[in-house]
Amino acid sequence: MLRRKSLLLAVVLIISTLIPAAQIYAHDNCGFISLVNGWARASVEGMTNSAAYGLVVNMTGVEDALIGGSTDAAEAVEIHEMVMGAGDVMQMRPVEGGIVVPNNSFATLQPGGLHIMLINLTQPLIAGEMLNLTLTFREAGDVSISLPIMDAAEMESMGGMDMGGEGGMHMGDMATEEAMGGMDMGGEHADHMHGDMEIPEDCHHVFFLNAWVRPAGAGQPNSAAYGLMLNLTDEDVSLVGGSADFVEAVEIHEMVMGAGDVMQMRPIEGGLVIPAGGAVVLQRGGYHVMLIGLTSELAADSMVDLTLTLSDGHELVLTLPVQEPPMEGEGGMNMGG
Repeated sequence: MLRRKSLLLAVVLIISTLIPAAQIYAHDNCGFISLVNGWARASVEGMTNSAAYGLVVNMTGVEDALIGGSTDAAEAVEIHEMVMGAGDVMQMRPVEGGIVVPNNSFATLQPGGLHIMLINLTQPLIAGEMLNLTLTFREAGDVSISLPIMDAAEMESMGGMDMGGEGGMHMGDMATEEAMGGMDMGGEHADHMHGDMEIPEDCHHVFFLNAWVRPAGAGQPNSAAYGLMLNLTDEDVSLVGGSADFVEAVEIHEMVMGAGDVMQMRPIEGGLVIPAGGAVVLQRGGYHVMLIGLTSELAADSMVDLTLTLSDGHELVLTLPVQEPPMEGEGGMNMGG
C-alpha cells in the first residue's frame, strides 16, 4: 500500500510539472494589492496640492478598499473623486469609505475621476523624480510604493490622461513605442515607469483580470474579449494570440485612427507588449482579443473557455463570462466616476 501511494505521488508530481504554469495561477489569489501604472502629477509654482493616479489592483482573495495614505511630501493624503455639481460644474469631494475593489479586480484612478489627493505639499513635486507614497487599505493595511512624478501636459500628449474609458490610449499604452510619441523615457526614469512595488513571489506571473466576452447572435461572425492584462514578472511579455473551440482564429487587435479620421481595426504585429510590473487595459475602441469566425452563438450569461498565448511560451487557460458591455463606472473597466 505504501509503495502504491509513493507511485501515485510521483505520477502527480510529474503531471504537475507538465501543466503550463498559467493553468495553475491564472485566477489565484496571490496576495497582491497595490497601484499599478501609477504616477504623480508634478506641481507648479503656487500649487499647494497635487494628485496620484493609476490602477488599484486587488488579488488578495477578499474585497478591499483604498481608504487613504501618507507621504512626507504632503500634510495629508485623501481619496477624492470629481463629480458633477450644481450648475453643471465639476466639483471634488472625498470618497466616503474609500475606493472599493473586489477580489481579482481593479479600479481606475485618473484625472477627472477618482484620484489620490496630496494635500498641502511640503515640497515641490518635480517631473522626473520619484514620490514615496504609502497607501492604506481597509483590510491589507499599509502598502509602500514609489511613483514617477510626471508632467500632466506631457501625460495628456501621450494619451495618459485616459486610463480606463472607451477609446483613446491609456497608461498601459506607455509601454509601447507608438504611445510614447517619441518622449525620452531612458535612464533611471524608465526603470520606474510603473513604480516600485512589493510583489509576492506567488504573483510573479501574467494575469487577465475582469475579463469578459461580448455576446454574438446569429449572423454575427466575430466577437471580442476584454479585461486587464497584468504582468507581475520582471520581464516584458507580449500577448501574441490564442485559441478556442468556438472560433476559427484568435488574434490580438487594436483600433487606430485611419484615413478620413475613421477608426479602423488592425492586428498588432508582434503582439501586445505588457510591461514588466505593469498592465494594459483591453477595452472596446482600443486593444482587444479578437475572436474571428464564430462557430456558434455566444449567448449572454453563458461561459466560454479561452486560451491566450504569451511570448514567453506560457498559456493563460481561462473560463470567461459572456456578458453585455458594462455600463460606464461598472466592471472595473472605468471606475472613475
